[in-house]
Amino acid sequence: MKAEKQVSEPDQEPGAPHPRETYDFVGHEAAELSLAEALNGARMHHAWLLAGPKGLGKATLAYRFARSALGAKRAGSRPLECDPEDAISRRVAQLAHPDLFVLRRGINERGKPRREITVDDARELGRFFSLAPSEGGMRVAIIDAVDDLNRNAANAILKTLEEPPPRSALLLICHAPGAALATIRSRCRRLPLRPLEDALVTQALGANADAALVALAKGRPGRAIAVAAQGLDASTLRLDRAPAALTGGSASAVLDALYNASAGEPYERLSAALELASEWTRVAAVSEQGEAWAEAWSGLETLRQEAEGLDMEPRHALARAIGMLDRAAAARR
Repeated sequence: MKAEKQVSEPDQEPGAPHPRETYDFVGHEAAELSLAEALNGARMHHAWLLAGPKGLGKATLAYRFARSALGAKRAGSRPLECDPEDAISRRVAQLAHPDLFVLRRGINERGKPRREITVDDARELGRFFSLAPSEGGMRVAIIDAVDDLNRNAANAILKTLEEPPPRSALLLICHAPGAALATIRSRCRRLPLRPLEDALVTQALGANADAALVALAKGRPGRAIAVAAQGLDASTLRLDRAPAALTGGSASAVLDALYNASAGEPYERLSAALELASEWTRVAAVSEQGEAWAEAWSGLETLRQEAEGLDMEPRHALARAIGMLDRAAAARR
C-alpha cells in the first residue's frame, strides 16, 4: 500500500513537526531570556518582532512564549520551557485555546494555501483583541509571518499595534525585517535571532544530523529538516562535490528529483531546490574561480528573490534554474 502523503499546514515546514508541537529548543538563550524577563516583569512591551532568516526557530520560540503566558506548567531548566502534557500545552498544540490567536495564510477555494495573508484574515486579529480574555489571564497573538501580509493586511493590523489592549502580547515572525512596513517595525520591540553554530544545528537535527545537511543549513536547523524531508540521499547534498556534480551534468537531475519529491507544496519544494542550486554554484565559483559559475550563482540568487516575491509558477522557475546550471556546465567543458 502506498504511504499516505503528509499534509503540511501553511506555516509548517514539510516533513517537520509544527512549531506549536515542538518542545525541544536549541540555542537562542538570550532571546528566550528577554521574552521571559519581559513576561515576568511589571511592564511588558505589547509587540515583539522576532526577526531572522527562515528556519532559525522563531515560530518555535513564539509558541514557547504563548504556552508560558497562558499559564502552562513549567518544566525543565530553560525560562520558557513547559510541560508537554500540561492541559494548556495540549490546547495550544491543538490550536484550541480561546486566548491564543494565530494569523497565517489561509486556504483558497481549491483547498490550497494562499500565497499571502489577506485583509479579511488580518481583521480577525482586531476582533480577537476586542474580546475579554476567556480565562482571565493574557491574550496572545502570533503572526506567522509578517512577510506574508499583503499591503492591505499589513495596514489592517496597525490599529492593534498602535492601541494595544491590556494584558495582551503580539509576536510577529519576520524573515526579512527590512521588507516589512516601517510603521510595523517602529511599533514593535525587535528581537533578532542569529544563525546557530554547526554544533548546535547538529544537536537540533538529532538522529537526522548529517555533515552535508549541516553545511547546507548555514545555521538554520529548520531549513535542514525541510531539505532532508525531500527524501534525497544526503550524499547528493555535499557541497564539496558541487563542482563535479555541476560539470558532470548531474545537478539538473538532482534538482528535478528534489522538486518532485512528495513532501511539501510546490513553492516549498521550489525553495529547497533553488537554495541547493545557489549553494552549489557559490561553492563551484569560489573553488574553481569560474566566471560561468559566478554568473550562474548571481542569476540563481535573483531567481530566488523573484520566486519568493512574485507569484511565479514553480515549474517555470525550476526550468530557468536548470537552464542556468546547464549553460554554466557547458561553458566549463
